[in-house]
Amino acid sequence: MDRGSPLTVGALFLAPQQSSAFPAIPGQRGSRTGGDLQWQLGQHFDVRSIVLRAGQFGSPTSALRAVRAAAQDLDGVGMLLVALAGHVAHFERTTGDLVSLVLPNSVPGRPGSMLPMADLIAELHGYDATGSVVICADLTTAPSGSVPLSPIPGVHLLASIPGPTVAVGRTCHDALAAELGDLAASGELRPLNEVLHRAADRARASGVAVHVSALDRPIVLSAKYPEEQLPDYVREDLYSPHAGSRLDAVTELAALAPSSAHARVCLQRVATHDSADEVRSYAESMSRQAEQPTLQELLDNGRISATGISDALHRPALPDFVPHSGGEVVIGLDPPDSRFSSCRPRHLLRLPPFELARTVVTNSQYLAFVAVAGGPCPEHWATGDNLWDEPSLPVVMVSWHDAVRYCDWLTRRLRAVGRLTADQRVVLPSEAEWEYAASNGRGDPYPWGSAADPRGRRTNIRATGLDVVVAPGRFSPQGDSAAGCQDLIGNVSEWTRSRWGTSGRLPTFHYPYQADDGREANGPLPDARYVIRGGAYYYGRECANSYTRNQRLATQRHPATGFRVAVVRRTG
Repeated sequence: MDRGSPLTVGALFLAPQQSSAFPAIPGQRGSRTGGDLQWQLGQHFDVRSIVLRAGQFGSPTSALRAVRAAAQDLDGVGMLLVALAGHVAHFERTTGDLVSLVLPNSVPGRPGSMLPMADLIAELHGYDATGSVVICADLTTAPSGSVPLSPIPGVHLLASIPGPTVAVGRTCHDALAAELGDLAASGELRPLNEVLHRAADRARASGVAVHVSALDRPIVLSAKYPEEQLPDYVREDLYSPHAGSRLDAVTELAALAPSSAHARVCLQRVATHDSADEVRSYAESMSRQAEQPTLQELLDNGRISATGISDALHRPALPDFVPHSGGEVVIGLDPPDSRFSSCRPRHLLRLPPFELARTVVTNSQYLAFVAVAGGPCPEHWATGDNLWDEPSLPVVMVSWHDAVRYCDWLTRRLRAVGRLTADQRVVLPSEAEWEYAASNGRGDPYPWGSAADPRGRRTNIRATGLDVVVAPGRFSPQGDSAAGCQDLIGNVSEWTRSRWGTSGRLPTFHYPYQADDGREANGPLPDARYVIRGGAYYYGRECANSYTRNQRLATQRHPATGFRVAVVRRTG
């Protein structure tokens, strides 16, 4: 296709504030409605946008007047895109079904107080665009039930009506935004009907019922300029329907941000528009590169009590270690699934004996270190709600470097009390040691054996449905390893001392595992990524196992990554 000049898009965003007489719209965030779509259009396309506010929807007459005026202001564009979000109500009439949009002053049972969708569509259909009218609608039903959606003559339609219990957002608006992002990244030209059908497929993949009717018209979309290409794995996480995956995307965007203006903009967009509070908060923190708070600051602000600090100094909480005999063990896997290629091949490995902490390091255990070292403290200690109501929660938002400093402190502490000999030290486990513990040395896919846990009853993963980090031991003993270690799978990912390499996708250090090939060399390398293991509370069960390898930059701090420590004997 001839690229020519990029098509000018007129974008009209309609998000009438709902009536207080109707149920709340799940997930709708007012000005954030269609935020991703607005951002993609503004960044990469020749667009003229108008957002109609709630005050312009006082009545059906005023709403139609506002739509008419906006359409006239957008006259002359090549395509009119109408993004609509809100409640619709369905009334059965002898003259035919009546589907209406709920307005701020609408009253249940009174269709005259609502805006008939047919009237809205007629107003848009009369718009004299040189190209096409596209309606992208994220709707819920009020109060419940199905609403008939039929193809609209002369209008492209991409719509979802998921029902009152499914959050608005991450449906059609976000699917179309993601598809436009892919288009900008590729630099390609695509027919409009193909873009809409691909967006519909993307929305259906998240479990939403989607209606699409794309006209066969010769309209081609292309970005005003192709966007800087993000790595595929970052894009996959960035547009995932799962908040945990988007947390991972934020981590990677922050790593790219120093050298990528596009990554910085993406990070700011997530901080402003993401539908999940924890993702927005984390992105905002990473975008401003907030400094870690000191213990004195937390004391002054009342986040930690003087008594808590005193107890940490004089009665420090220390890890409980479980012996592992080592010897000839099985690690790795030979899966047919290419997603697990870094786990191949399954092989034998000889390991010396070591001890591994029964649980990941907790906030109270980490506080004992910070009380002596004076800080810095994890960022969320300054903002997290009820953090110290349950001090046995795993410590998170700690970098690989933070974890190594804790290990050095704990080595000195345990030697001072006679718990360690001079040739023993506390370290992060190697990934081989971690996998041996999680697979019981015999290649079990799970710490509890070979039986899968599809409902998440042995560990905290996505299927469990908790959607938060929980205290260690909640799934003990049913989820424990044969040696008695808890929560090796799920809840929080765990740092190891083994290097992955510098790529965010492919490892430099492969299997079979060779401890002397540089992966366990002392000291960090610039831009080094280290292996993390075990998955997290948002992992799907297919990736929550003893063999999946993942990675993170040594400098990164993540809200679902912590660490577990090991005791080894010094060699050489």
